[in-house]
Amino acid sequence: MGRRNLTFVWFILKSMGVKTPSMSSVMAFKLPETEASLKHCTRDQVPFYCIPVSSIIRQSLGRPDIASAIVRHPVCTEDKYTEMFHGNRWHTDNRFMSPMVKLTDGTSCFVYDCVKVVYPLLGTTTGIIQKYFHKSCLKEVLAEVDILLDLAQFRQMVPDTTATHMDTDALILYHSSAVIAVRDILGFAEPPRIVVRWTPPNFSRMTLQETTSYLSPHPMKAKAAGKPVVMLPIILFSDDTSGNKSKKWHKFESWYMSLAGLPRHINARIENIHFLCCSDSVCPLDMSKPISEELVRLEQEGVVVYDALYKEMVLVIAPLMCIVCDNPRASELLNHLGSSAIKYCRICMCDKTENPDELSELRTMSLALQQIAEIEALRTEQEKIEMRKLYGVRETLNPLFSIHADLYRCLPIEVLHTLLLGICKYILKHVMSGLSARQKAEILARVKSFDTSGFRTKMYGNVCQHYKSFVGRDFKGWSQMALFILGPYLDGGQTQVLLTFSKVFQIAYCEFFCVQLSEEWKSLCCSFIDSVKTHMPLLLNKPKTHLILHLVDCMIDFGPSSAFSAERFESFNSRVRQYNVFGNRLAPSRDIAHRFSVVQHIRYICHGGNLSSGEKCGDALKMIFLSPVMQHIMCGIPMEDLQGTRAIYQPGTPRKKGQKIYLKDLPLTLAGKQKNTLEELQSNSHNYNVQLGEHALTDKVLEYRALICSERSLVNSGENIEFVTSYDQFMYGILLATFTTHNAAWCLVQGILPLVSLDNQPILNPYDCPLLELSNTIFCTPSCNIKRPAPLVHECTDTCIFQETMQARTVERENILCSKLVFQHDWSNPTYCCNVYCTR
Repeated sequence: MGRRNLTFVWFILKSMGVKTPSMSSVMAFKLPETEASLKHCTRDQVPFYCIPVSSIIRQSLGRPDIASAIVRHPVCTEDKYTEMFHGNRWHTDNRFMSPMVKLTDGTSCFVYDCVKVVYPLLGTTTGIIQKYFHKSCLKEVLAEVDILLDLAQFRQMVPDTTATHMDTDALILYHSSAVIAVRDILGFAEPPRIVVRWTPPNFSRMTLQETTSYLSPHPMKAKAAGKPVVMLPIILFSDDTSGNKSKKWHKFESWYMSLAGLPRHINARIENIHFLCCSDSVCPLDMSKPISEELVRLEQEGVVVYDALYKEMVLVIAPLMCIVCDNPRASELLNHLGSSAIKYCRICMCDKTENPDELSELRTMSLALQQIAEIEALRTEQEKIEMRKLYGVRETLNPLFSIHADLYRCLPIEVLHTLLLGICKYILKHVMSGLSARQKAEILARVKSFDTSGFRTKMYGNVCQHYKSFVGRDFKGWSQMALFILGPYLDGGQTQVLLTFSKVFQIAYCEFFCVQLSEEWKSLCCSFIDSVKTHMPLLLNKPKTHLILHLVDCMIDFGPSSAFSAERFESFNSRVRQYNVFGNRLAPSRDIAHRFSVVQHIRYICHGGNLSSGEKCGDALKMIFLSPVMQHIMCGIPMEDLQGTRAIYQPGTPRKKGQKIYLKDLPLTLAGKQKNTLEELQSNSHNYNVQLGEHALTDKVLEYRALICSERSLVNSGENIEFVTSYDQFMYGILLATFTTHNAAWCLVQGILPLVSLDNQPILNPYDCPLLELSNTIFCTPSCNIKRPAPLVHECTDTCIFQETMQARTVERENILCSKLVFQHDWSNPTYCCNVYCTR
């Protein structure tokens, strides 16, 4: 607000008798301890402004809600990865493993410390900490400990031992990496002078050098100087976005970040994505210089901040976990040429002219630096051009190469730009180019009649005409329904390509990654590449097609693809665009960074963040800040996401109220939106088994036409659902009606049962989807038993036909009648299939 506007507001307030502070004090007011964005310049002295990563870390750990949600140790699971901290990268790379834990007495116990532990059958003994971790089924922290026994304890565990002559102060390494709970660590012990390895049945004494190395303290212990140490891996995101409110291009390059240690459902919230910098005149590599320099400092030296969980100052080490971006940006950040190179894959040395359907030697930082050195050593520019194309790298100055990480392992395959905006777009373009005008009209009619109630994505507009300008959500919808809409118009090869692609899509958007199925999933990716090679060989020239072969390996390292998806970061672009649109645009990099810095600090204070003075936000201000309007304005949270606490949005709540009627007159919406009353269904002309339970047809009820299901989405009458019967049986069905009595809300659901073969195996359709059949049983179940919309597809036969209808349209202010093709389902056919390629 400018001074002129503020003066006018002050005049209105004074005229109303409101006591106001002086104008000069208002104009001079600054939030306490606000960290301003820092100015940086490129080599050409072009300025840009960047919010320090350490500032975001300080404000994140200072908030009690975020500090308590951060996962501070690797989490071991049996076979399912649902989070990034379940992935192998977190477990195998020491850069991400927390080196300490707080014991029950509040002391900090580091890795490699010598401690007293409780060991089964022995009681108290000596141990050397090797690692700390969580287990998904347990809430407490566990430790891997090397168990050291004295001679008496060893003889107790191994009665027939041959160890008779041994130094009295020697300890025997009895059990490496024994797993114990942290609560069983009793305190510190005196380190042994001599350590003896036991490899049954032999003993070998460690040399003095080996013993010193084995018992040396963790390097972080001295650096921490008595403070707890917190490992806080960072996720970076880089993208370009429009700086205008409309989509007309005014390109802004930007960098964002988030904390890898937050669970996925918290990290996906837009308020937990943090702005770092942006500019319309500086390239992303130049902007990455202050970020990479700070990341190097944060990994080597760390930063001391206040931790709201430990309630004390801690040393935070923040290594880089991964960088999320689209494929052209990933190639730019890796000094890779992209699709113009002979070796066009940024992850491996695959040659697109020889073996684009196979994996080759993996690229590494050391290999890339060696290739860059070879290019720089060449004398002529023509030789350098040829060598760049051969190796696929260029010798651009890259600040990110200073980070102590193998960048080629830090840029996972991003499924939004690789699958949806890449392969799905290629396949759809290939199929549509071979269709006639009549076939496209039929496809449009099939899309209009397709039941998308079980899908998160809806299809809008003329898909046959505008598919080239689709965005990610449109291709995501197509990936789930293309087989059922395009199936009749595909030849055998195209069907095989689309079927295998749908299975790859199912893997890419899975809720969890199953380690035991990794080889099977890799085989599915290879099957897709083989089908493309046979039936659509031109797609092999696209690097995105080859990148599918690396998808499963990325999921092994980083968990399910939703953990490193760009979709949540892409939604944050709108906030950058909004801050630019409502600024004066004279210095957008400075203004946008300043706005984000101020808003971020206000959020920190209002969420109970700790200030150095010890003051905290009052309850009144906190309540104002947490109101939906302020959360929408300050945090960018969509209003629909802020309404979840209202009573009308609670699971099981009926919606779209009708009138009070007798239960026998309750209107039911059957398959195909056919209308009947409950009394008509129970007549002799219909063979329905209606299970009303405690209700009678003469009961007076209040009808509703929709309800809120368990996952908080709206389900209308006539839509397919997943529900639980009154007998706790999980089923599919069609929501016929919702009604309330004097004490509860109830639903009438027509069950849909799976079809099984004689040997009790599910029957599948040609697309490997299980078949189901609409039953004549109608269940009455409480509304809270409606779980979610179901992705069921009507199994069409020859009796489902196209019909020509006339539709009124306004053309140049005149109403004319135009013919329209409509697809009519034959609802007398009770067969459905469950779309297994639909993601929730």
